[in-house]
Amino acid sequence: MPQAPRPSRVAAALSACVLALVGCGSDDSTAPLAQITSDETGVPAENGIDRQSPQEALGAVLTALDSAGSYRVSGTTVGGGAIDISFKVGVGASGTVDSGSPVTLVALDGRVYVTGDAEFMATNVGPDAAARMSGKWLLLPQDSTSKFAIFADGTSFADNVLGAQGPVEMGGVRDVNGVPAVGLVFPHTDGTLWVSAEGDPLPIQFEEKGASAGAGVLRFTDFGAEVAIAAPAAESVVDAESLAAL
Repeated sequence: MPQAPRPSRVAAALSACVLALVGCGSDDSTAPLAQITSDETGVPAENGIDRQSPQEALGAVLTALDSAGSYRVSGTTVGGGAIDISFKVGVGASGTVDSGSPVTLVALDGRVYVTGDAEFMATNVGPDAAARMSGKWLLLPQDSTSKFAIFADGTSFADNVLGAQGPVEMGGVRDVNGVPAVGLVFPHTDGTLWVSAEGDPLPIQFEEKGASAGAGVLRFTDFGAEVAIAAPAAESVVDAESLAAL
């Protein structure tokens, strides 16, 4: 008998890479605020972001992301996951997430389509259904779409990953990837969001606690770039609800 798809497992696989951004970090690394303080340049931010309260600064970052219209998030987590997704504010998202098995997703009009390799499909829809779904996309049931709110569009990602972090602390200006930046530290997770100290206060990168050698760093790029998001061709889509009814 065919196994019904398990959308909750799909949701878990896709969100595993970003849980570190809203969850607890490891306990064995230097507190980011101490590191920020030691590397400060002593020069005030040209855009004045460091003269706002931490909460006001975070609000300004979210507003700047919204105003950009689109952006890309790419990088890895300390746990070994990877993400490369382009977001379009108010429209959707398209890209890949890898938490052990690569998954490609498209979010559009409140619906989420996913596809992956044979292992991913067998794990999440069952081996019988997976055998019939080679090269196809799985349209997730609407009642499971709420689990993917983080990927729905640019505003949802920013609000869920950054806005949900709670109270923040602020460091001074330092150089990050050649750009003057201010660090906003989230005490609950000890993650640090680096924000441009010049022009619009757009995020440059997010560092998990324990980030090193590039791991645990998510970079924000391609602000305002054109992002083409289209639903997969109808003939290549299998509705998860139809599989469950078999």
